Amino acid sequence: MRRPGRRERGIDAEEGPLERFALGLRELRQAAGLTYAQMAAAADFGASTLSQAAAGHRLPSRDVLLAYVHACGGDPGPWERRWERVRHELDGFQAEPAAGGPPGCAQVETTSFIGREREVDLGVALLLRNRLVTLVGVGGVGKTRLARRIAREVGERFADGTYCAELADLDRDDDVADAVAAAFGVQPGSGQQALSELASALKHRNVLLLLDNCEHLLHSSAHTAGVLLAQLPSMRILATSRQPFDIGPEHVLRVNPLDLPELPNPHSHEADATESDPQASPAVALFADRAEAASPGFRVTEANRPDVAGVCRRLDGLPLALEIAARRLRTLTPGELLERLDQRFHLLGPGGHDRTAHPRHHALRALFDWSYELCTPMERTAWQQLSLCSGGVLLTDAESLCARGEAGGTPKAEGRTPGPASDDVYEALAGLVDKSLLTRVVADGHTRLHMLETVRAYGQEQLRENDRTLDALRCHRAWYLGLAAQAGAAYGTSEQAAWLRRLRAEHPNLRQIVAAPPPQGEPAEIVLRGSLGFWLHCLTSGNVGEGARWMRKLMDWYPQAPSPGAAAVWCRAVWVAGFIFLIHGDRGRAEEMILRAEQALRKSLFDDRATSDRPEHRAVHVELTAAFLQLRSLAALLAEEIEDTTRYALASLAIGTLRTALLTRQQCIAQLGFSAVIRGDHARSTALLERALALSEEQGDVWHRCYLLWGLAVDRGEAGRPHEALEMLRRTVRHTWEIDERLGEATLAETLAWVLAFSGDAHSAAVVLGAVDRVWTPSGAPRLFGFALMSSYRERGLRHARTSLGETQYARAYSTGRRLGLRSALEKTFSKVPWPDQPTTPHHT
Repeated sequence: MRRPGRRERGIDAEEGPLERFALGLRELRQAAGLTYAQMAAAADFGASTLSQAAAGHRLPSRDVLLAYVHACGGDPGPWERRWERVRHELDGFQAEPAAGGPPGCAQVETTSFIGREREVDLGVALLLRNRLVTLVGVGGVGKTRLARRIAREVGERFADGTYCAELADLDRDDDVADAVAAAFGVQPGSGQQALSELASALKHRNVLLLLDNCEHLLHSSAHTAGVLLAQLPSMRILATSRQPFDIGPEHVLRVNPLDLPELPNPHSHEADATESDPQASPAVALFADRAEAASPGFRVTEANRPDVAGVCRRLDGLPLALEIAARRLRTLTPGELLERLDQRFHLLGPGGHDRTAHPRHHALRALFDWSYELCTPMERTAWQQLSLCSGGVLLTDAESLCARGEAGGTPKAEGRTPGPASDDVYEALAGLVDKSLLTRVVADGHTRLHMLETVRAYGQEQLRENDRTLDALRCHRAWYLGLAAQAGAAYGTSEQAAWLRRLRAEHPNLRQIVAAPPPQGEPAEIVLRGSLGFWLHCLTSGNVGEGARWMRKLMDWYPQAPSPGAAAVWCRAVWVAGFIFLIHGDRGRAEEMILRAEQALRKSLFDDRATSDRPEHRAVHVELTAAFLQLRSLAALLAEEIEDTTRYALASLAIGTLRTALLTRQQCIAQLGFSAVIRGDHARSTALLERALALSEEQGDVWHRCYLLWGLAVDRGEAGRPHEALEMLRRTVRHTWEIDERLGEATLAETLAWVLAFSGDAHSAAVVLGAVDRVWTPSGAPRLFGFALMSSYRERGLRHARTSLGETQYARAYSTGRRLGLRSALEKTFSKVPWPDQPTTPHHT
């Protein structure tokens, strides 16, 4: 069959194994009758990459080969074995520099080129459409090597050759034009004269110029590029820099670190929470390749795979860092290497460098010293302050943190929404983004800034060297604990959902704060007040076990009120601890917290007769007393101790206004409603739960509505009204998706399975049970929070599904649910029900 499309260059099979391999690939494609564009539509690589696999210039990567063979419908096994043979035959082979350019511009790589196929395709496409393309990325990310590969790929398009001007060793702006002229073999005067003479010499010539390492001479490099492009319409320029030129004809290609192996996600809705094969990651592939070269006999095995993946993650997938680290395997195991990465700048020092590399690439510290020197004083201050942020930082938060860090103070209203930041702060942040030291992503319509772990580590070193660690740490803690306090204060209001989403993104920052003891001089009230946001955040995010660890630490730090003035906020923190311990399943510790607070309320908080009669003090006393009665009622409800549940809830309602950051009136009413469900008094339970629901809807409180609608579904199901129960559960799932309430989603799923099983849909019940079984253990909360009533319903539904389906069919449906994940299983189940108003597609946070 005649192949359509452009004719490929001829290959002589006698030239060697690479050429014979390429001819074989061409024959495979011709037999399939496909164009490269048609193949690309069925592969993860572009047409350019696939065509280059059969061009005979180089051996394609394994991934590209497999994509090529799969697209042609071939058997990958024989091709993989053939690829291995050719690879060994070519091992150690080095080609001569390409004609038409100086050595080093378009050389064949002497080591494997891994994980950049997409960037090569994109770079080629950009360069063929635009006259100036700048590869921008953090130091050590592999910009130069990628640029040289792109130059090789497009070299045939430039009839008069490709040329490279290396600027790394230059230190004066005037030297740039001279270096470019020298790259073309022109020996004119200097500066502007050099550019004029070079333009005359290159007139009408079709050339590609590679300007490498421009960041320290950015203005002069940009000026030189602009002048040459204006005077030489047939010239194109490919540049590498840590920040863009910011001139008119420029198109920027961001070069990111290599992709990392995925972490297991205990909250995944879509796949089992198991770690993916790290060798599928380009970062691991590069590390393994360099480690095998440096330490003969090294292989990635089942035993060392987690450590290798950990090293790659800790080093952010930065190619230079991975290559230096790989050489350390001559003396360290992967596990030992991983353990020592807290001292990465010492460990990855000059002893592991490539002796042919530029001095700035001899050590990780030298790489970042160079970046630091290129920063303005304000950029350096911002780098240091933001190095304390884990998991990224909102742009508005970053502006506030850096403004306060620069002023050397701690905000009085911690975490409050900042006013406009100074132009200097904003420009510093923009400068760090331009210099690739901060990465910008858009999350929920807001700019969030991320810093690589290695960049953070360098910033923290600079904090220590400049004696700024304590001030910066206080500022960071005050800000994020202030956010948590505001989230706690929003409990039971229409702002609650937004604050839950806000804290979800800041979980890594909160974890970092609670992991370390309070710094010297930090007021106890800051962390105690911040803890008011922990209880609902940890519950809705599915981090109950972690929240319990947080509160154990806080209670160890502050076993009693640190001062009379902090007594009230300490009692509130104790309530938070008691609540989290309770839903964590640690009822003994929860009881201990309640007793500790009640004793403090009786003895120390209001024993001053001179102040205890003041209205504000009495209001606090009433609030806290009611809060702990409500907590006792909840503990009794989970244990199905109905008399105590009712007694404590009624006592709480009788004495408290019940509108605080700890509970709301509808919470106590709901506990009374559940007591009535357990008693079988459905008229009373319905009235109580609907009353609480009305209060929640009136206040705009989404979280309570999740559990109140769920309670009504339980009530309807127990009363033998399954269709109404399903309607309630459908409404409930909308609210859980609105705030991504993971444990609420699991709770309603357990009830859904019970209702489905007794409604004749045992298959769907089994699917949901399989999906929900993946959720509880990672959360640290016992199934259904240990609620005895709901556990009994679940067991009844489970037995009914097994009996209806039989063990084989049940196991098959259960496995389907585990494979789907909870979110997908719920979507699929609810889509089968012919309700007139289908649920909207949920937003995955």
